[in-house]
Amino acid sequence: MFQFLNFDEIEWEDPPRGYYLADVKQKILWEDPESGATLALLKFPKGVADKIHSHPEANQITIGLKGAVLMPPDNVLTKVEPNMVVTAPKGEKHGATDFTEESIILFFWDGPPKPEIHE
Repeated sequence: MFQFLNFDEIEWEDPPRGYYLADVKQKILWEDPESGATLALLKFPKGVADKIHSHPEANQITIGLKGAVLMPPDNVLTKVEPNMVVTAPKGEKHGATDFTEESIILFFWDGPPKPEIHE
């Protein structure tokens, strides 16, 4: 059965993953209780958003909607736009993302997004 969602009708909430360094907010759009796959809209404030981490049980696919970010390791300024897709294969380290303005990104994890922190 199809489910239609209006993002404006879903409240922003605190994400439970524990590796964010800023006041990141999320809207869970869909979760599969069997596989742990998750689709979420995340809002990042200006500043460094997260610790270096990986998702050992999930590939991560992100689609930019709006904003701007300095992408490590080269700190290249990248405009976050709807035609932008970034993938992180299962277990690949990523993070320490420095947003230069409030940014909104759609995330999909094909398994449980439980992070492994890399200090």
